[in-house]
Amino acid sequence: MISDVTALDTPAVPLRIRAHLASSSASAAPWGIALDGLLASELWHDRKALLVTQNLPVPYPSDTDIPEDLALPLARCPGAGGDSWHWASTCAFPEGDNEVDVHYWTSRLDHRAAEHTVGALPKTVSDRQGRYQARRMPVITSPSPSLVWWAVGDPDRIRAVLSPIVAIGKKRSQGEGHVLRWEIDELTGVDPWSAAHLHPNGTLGRPTPLTCLEGHTIRGDGGPGTAGLRPPYMHPARQHELRLPALLES
Repeated sequence: MISDVTALDTPAVPLRIRAHLASSSASAAPWGIALDGLLASELWHDRKALLVTQNLPVPYPSDTDIPEDLALPLARCPGAGGDSWHWASTCAFPEGDNEVDVHYWTSRLDHRAAEHTVGALPKTVSDRQGRYQARRMPVITSPSPSLVWWAVGDPDRIRAVLSPIVAIGKKRSQGEGHVLRWEIDELTGVDPWSAAHLHPNGTLGRPTPLTCLEGHTIRGDGGPGTAGLRPPYMHPARQHELRLPALLES
């Protein structure tokens, strides 16, 4: 069941949102970037900037036990009722090559820069242990030229929120996830439930309560696990036992 969120001024419709990328994109999870997370992040940064310019305190989600749900231009899936509802949108699905690629980032202390920022340095600064050790860390990336999301929402308002976003995912400053353009189309022949929960290939497309899956057939998922249900995804109040999305490499 999908119901329109009260903040919508126009009926919500099934949508396909596509991000055309300059190269690869990196994700923090073994599944794609959540569309509702992207929208909430952009709206949150706009609100934070406004509060800062007005010299008002910023109510960070980590400062409260129950974070606020921003009014996203998406419909809601009620789940089992109460706080188990979620936004009607999926995580990113890589078009074309569905395999993953592993990139690496490195970090090493710049000793010359450190000399200019402190009064005195110890005789040796270890690169093998402690705070300033050198690092070489993997980053899971998708080499696909575009990412696609399914959703149920207001296309005009979604387009307005996404248009200023020029990079998504992890390691954006290193060139990952650079967005060339956004494309938003109405889905034909796809029912609202599928648009809110599934990838284009029929696999589970988002962390989902079991009650949402009753009576529906999916082609695969990432199994059971604890995950965030809706933004802010990392907040303890958002963690639930859910069915996880199909993994990127599956």
